[in-house]
Amino acid sequence: MAMMRWRLGAILIALFLLPLAAPEQFRQIEAAAQQRSRRVYTNDDYPFNRPRSSASSAANSSPDAPSPARPAEKLAPFVPSPMEVVDRMLTLARVTPEDTVYDLGSGDGRIVIRAAQIFGAKSVGVELDPGLAAESRKSVSELKLEDKVTIIQGDLLQTDLKPATVVTLYLLVSANEMLRPILEKTLKPGTRVVAHDMRVPGWESDREEAVRMGSGTHFVFLYLIPEAFQRQ
Repeated sequence: MAMMRWRLGAILIALFLLPLAAPEQFRQIEAAAQQRSRRVYTNDDYPFNRPRSSASSAANSSPDAPSPARPAEKLAPFVPSPMEVVDRMLTLARVTPEDTVYDLGSGDGRIVIRAAQIFGAKSVGVELDPGLAAESRKSVSELKLEDKVTIIQGDLLQTDLKPATVVTLYLLVSANEMLRPILEKTLKPGTRVVAHDMRVPGWESDREEAVRMGSGTHFVFLYLIPEAFQRQ
């Protein structure tokens, strides 16, 4: 009986001392586990990133209430394309007087003005910045191109693109990615999309060209609708 009590006591002492003698790697695992347990979850984590259920939405809004409009946001800084690149974009897209060119994020209007002035096409510039839109309209008026060029001061993500036969882009890749489903759904077969420097993620270009200028090189990507996203 005494021997049994001695063995039991030895086991309890060993269990008490075991954490003190644990190898460093086990202490690191334990610390990592404790750190994970203290994690603070955000709205980006599952399940918080799931869409709200219809029942939850219905409980917080009237069924007849219109959905709030998405506030317009600037998708890229204004960095004008060099005129050599502008001409290459329009040439690569084979713009003709039969085309309607939409420039999304048109800045000072140089692409739509060039499309009308040199290639004879009707063109539409979409620019969120009121100052740039006003500057574009002034240039259009001075060149007497009002019958060919229209400047829309507004959100390019909420613009009707159905009339377009050519779309030009000089935006961030993230903005092109936001635009992609809109372009795929809206643009007619045969429409050409030309992007300066920034690709459209998930699309396959029909042609790519380099425009060398001084010490730098610009790239132009031509996409055909719907081949860009329906290639086998």
